[in-house]
Amino acid sequence: MTNPVQSQLASVDDVVIVLRDKITLPSSILRSTTYQGESKEKRVQNNLFDQLKGIYSQSHVNTEFSVGGHWGMKCDIDLFHGKIGIELKVAEQLKSASNVERLMGQVVYYMKKQYGSNFIVFVAGKPKEYDASMQEIEGIINSLGARFIYKEVIK
Repeated sequence: MTNPVQSQLASVDDVVIVLRDKITLPSSILRSTTYQGESKEKRVQNNLFDQLKGIYSQSHVNTEFSVGGHWGMKCDIDLFHGKIGIELKVAEQLKSASNVERLMGQVVYYMKKQYGSNFIVFVAGKPKEYDASMQEIEGIINSLGARFIYKEVIK
């Protein structure tokens, strides 16, 4: 494995290792939002963006990256200008069937339009939220050829 800090263009495997081993999420990120318009997912996005640009440099990390197409859909975090996409979710969002359906549609669309198998779903949550339903979501996403990472917040 190449060192992602030294490599200009890390592989999706390198990014998965970084997300699992080098990224930390404080528990405060999942607390109730304090003002209208703020979301937990946006806080996760900002936190992850800041950490990734410290690892890969700001020029290689973008948020709200357009994947093209008719609907103007955007991937939450893009690495290396369209090479690797990361879609973020908060675990509590994935208790709703409509949000799971939305995620599955995003996975298929983003993989087909832009990323292929270089696509990662990153879910932030509490330890107890990685349950049978989350494991089912993980299995489906992995079977589609994407990567799934469940990241527990730290106290």
